[in-house]
Amino acid sequence: MMDNLRAAANHVVLKVILAMIIVSFVLTGVSGYLSGGSQQYAAEVNGQEIGRANFEQALAGERSRLQQQLGDQFSQLASNEGYMKQMRQQVLNRMINDVLLDQYAAKIGLAIGDDQVRLAIQSSPEFQTNGKFDNDKYLKLLNQFQYQPPQYAELMRKQLLTQQLLEGYSGTNFALPSEAQSIIALIDQKRDIRTANIDMAALAAQKTAEPSEQAVKDFYEQNKNRFTAPESVRVNYIEVDAASLTDGLTVTAQEIADFYAKNKPMYMQKPRFNYSIIVLEKESDAKSVLEQLKTGANFADVAKAKSIDKDSAAKGGELGWLEASAVTDDIAKAKLTEKGQISDLIHSDLGYLVVRLNDTQPEQQKPLDDVKKEITQNLLQEKSYNKYEDLQAKLIDGAGSNNLSLADAEKASGLKAVESDWFTRDNIPKALSYPEIAQEIFGGSLFGTNGAPGRNSDVITVEGDRAFVLRIAEHRPEAIKPFEQVSADITALLKRQNVMKMAREQADKLLVALSSDKGNEALSAANVKFGDKQVITRRSDDAQLAESTFALALPKDNKPTYGVSTNKDDEVVLVALDAVHSGTLTGEEAKAFSDELVKQTSGVILDSLVSNLRQQAKIKMGDIGEAQ
Repeated sequence: MMDNLRAAANHVVLKVILAMIIVSFVLTGVSGYLSGGSQQYAAEVNGQEIGRANFEQALAGERSRLQQQLGDQFSQLASNEGYMKQMRQQVLNRMINDVLLDQYAAKIGLAIGDDQVRLAIQSSPEFQTNGKFDNDKYLKLLNQFQYQPPQYAELMRKQLLTQQLLEGYSGTNFALPSEAQSIIALIDQKRDIRTANIDMAALAAQKTAEPSEQAVKDFYEQNKNRFTAPESVRVNYIEVDAASLTDGLTVTAQEIADFYAKNKPMYMQKPRFNYSIIVLEKESDAKSVLEQLKTGANFADVAKAKSIDKDSAAKGGELGWLEASAVTDDIAKAKLTEKGQISDLIHSDLGYLVVRLNDTQPEQQKPLDDVKKEITQNLLQEKSYNKYEDLQAKLIDGAGSNNLSLADAEKASGLKAVESDWFTRDNIPKALSYPEIAQEIFGGSLFGTNGAPGRNSDVITVEGDRAFVLRIAEHRPEAIKPFEQVSADITALLKRQNVMKMAREQADKLLVALSSDKGNEALSAANVKFGDKQVITRRSDDAQLAESTFALALPKDNKPTYGVSTNKDDEVVLVALDAVHSGTLTGEEAKAFSDELVKQTSGVILDSLVSNLRQQAKIKMGDIGEAQ
């Protein structure tokens, strides 16, 4: 099911919603979290109200969009109160920005007519079938995203209006070729460097790298909050999974026969039709083929030789058995009723069709042998679910009769309790990784006093066919780790800091020597030497080294410029910058970059416009927000 949801996220409905969100995502902040009040509106923008109902509708649309986009991940996010408050803020901010843009567009005389909206919707490929607007497909997709046609039309109107604003700014904005080349010369610049690693292993071996005991203790006292152990638990639990209960279950032939006899309407084969087709691109070719068939030519041979539909042509034109619901409109239009009957020419989106009705089958009962496997599976599922419900009831009785142990629940159900290792809210074992269970475990109602076990949980049902009963075996509240537990980590951290400091001091001394005639002598004494040439860009994998390299002054008089940096392995290195090469673009690349530069500049202008509109506007929060 999740694959279908993720696939749905590529549809035009979601794209339009996302486009509206991206364009209006200029968030200057709503003061405070959204809270209660007395006014019956969400916000008032220059005297124009954003109704509470509209806000709640937009909020529901945002939830639906995120559910389609994120799937199961959104369910976890939705349980986070802070995240949901932030989402509400963002939705209201976007609605305020939309109103401001609408008001500004009206002020300067921009408008989008109904015909423009209708044309934009009908021109969208996602709403088309064979190149033509498909109203059923349109309504189906809107229903999938929980939007009514008027709502979606209004979204499309806002998107078109914003595009009109953008085009207005883009039309007055331009980038000179020299400007684009200057920017790309900097952005795509390449620098030739050599690096020399400071021997940090040798420095770490020195006694001066070791931190004192007092330094370790002082660090602990000054940074206790860094050593907080999160709340953790050990859990005993019993799980019942309906899917696993089919093991050992059997279904007899008599049970299958009885089920078949009682449910015969479930196993009726609807009327079916067997067609063959020949598809031609030109009407003249189709007429010629039809004449050949009328004079006795073999349909299958002609289909194999002439049909442009390769799949059916390979089978002599045969489409196989089809129920009425699977017969296309083009074939149904032929209204063939007799076996062997051949249609006249049918003009379709595929080309020109000639159709033959090969055979028909009336509605009939499917034989028991054909459905035996399906019935067996149904009966096994029914038995496993009955067993699941029985075990669930036994768990409820056992866990309730002795609320301080799972022993009675084990005895009543015949299932063995499992004991987990210690875990926190952030690393719940996979077997227990359900929001309902996490809330039950860390909600506090199952904790005893002073870390002792508390009561048994009620039976927790997840995914409809999986149930748990659990109890906290042991509980550790959030606490500062004792010094003895973290002293080794602190020692390693301080030693690493000392080594880094020593390495930088050594690198700085070598840097001074390199600026004089004593560089080679100093490098040799420190057992440090430069490696081979590397080419560094601003997009290099080693971001730390690239940043330091591009901060160096340009080399002069064929002499390298030197500097100190750290690399991606957090090692201190000397850097020798030997040469700098400007980036260049030619032809179509330069034009494409100039166009992109114009778009980005226009986006910045639009962001500034919305920001200015907000500063000048009178915005008042209603019953779900505070005044800005």
